[in-house]
Amino acid sequence: MDIGDELIYRMRTFSPSERVRVVGIDTRKKTLRYDVEFLDGEKHGVIENIPGGRLRGPWRTVREYDERMAHWERFTKQELERHEEDAVEHVFILLIPKDAATLLWKHTVWTTRILDDEALGGLLGVSVAEVLENVDWYSDGDDKVVSPEGTMRIAEYACHMNPMPVLDAVVEDEKRQREYSTRSRPGDTLDNRPMPYSAEWEYAYYLKEGRPVHELLRAWCGQEAVTLQKRLAVAEAEVHRLDGLLVRALDDLKTHDHSLAADRIERAHIEERITPENAPRTPCPKDDIERNCHGYSQHPRLGPE
Repeated sequence: MDIGDELIYRMRTFSPSERVRVVGIDTRKKTLRYDVEFLDGEKHGVIENIPGGRLRGPWRTVREYDERMAHWERFTKQELERHEEDAVEHVFILLIPKDAATLLWKHTVWTTRILDDEALGGLLGVSVAEVLENVDWYSDGDDKVVSPEGTMRIAEYACHMNPMPVLDAVVEDEKRQREYSTRSRPGDTLDNRPMPYSAEWEYAYYLKEGRPVHELLRAWCGQEAVTLQKRLAVAEAEVHRLDGLLVRALDDLKTHDHSLAADRIERAHIEERITPENAPRTPCPKDDIERNCHGYSQHPRLGPE
C-alpha cells in the first residue's frame, strides 16, 4: 500500500466499507500503521492513524468484497454446535481428499472450499449442485465456498456413501476411551507440570464430549451401516473362536497319533478358506441397483425406500 492509494476501510470485520486514501505511512513501530483520509460521508476529510488490518483492499474491488463479506456474515449466523464441528472434522480427515475439497476455519466458523466438483460428487454419490440446493455458498474464482450448514451436509453425504471407515474409527476411539476410563493416564498442565488424568475424569469427559460425537457420526452413517458393522464384528469374533477350537482339536489329533488326518484338515482349512476374491457372488436384483446392493438409498435425506 502506497501513499495516494484509495482503499477499503472497515473498523471491524463486518462494519460497513468506507473509502479512504493513504496520506502517510507510520514506520515508528514494529507493525506499520497508516494515516488515511476519509473521502465520503460524515467523516469526509477526517484523517486517522490506523493499523493496516483495517485496510481490506483496493477501493475498485469494493463491490466484490462487500458481496463476499455479506456471505461470510450470514455464514457466522450458522455456527455449528461444537460436537457437530468435531464430527465434521473427523469426516473430512477420514473421507474427503484435499484435492476435492478442504475444510476451512475462518471468521469463527467451519466452511468448505470445493476445488473439484466431479471428484467430490463421486465421493458423495450425488452431484455438487444437488448437495448445494437450499444452502448458502458463493463462487470464488473456480472454487465454491460453502456455509457451515452446507459443510455439515457434505459430511452427512460422505458418511452415508462410505460409512465403514467412519464407523471403524468410532469403534477404535471407543476402545481407547474405555481404556482411559478404567485407569488413570499421564498428562501435563499448561505449564508442562505432570498431572495424571483420573479414570473418573476421563469417563466424565467422554460422556460430555466423546459420546455425542460418536452418536452423531453413527446417525450420519445410517442404521443399516451400523447394523452391518456390528454383524461383521460378530462374524469376525466367531471366526476367531472357531479357529481357536480347530487348533485345539488338531493338537489333540496329533497327540493321539492322527497327524496325517490333522494335516489334511489343517491344509483344507487354509486352502479352502472363503475370501472376498473367491466368495460366491450374490446376484443384485434390478430394483436394488440404486441402493448399491446395500439395502439403502444413496441419498442421505431419503433413507430406506
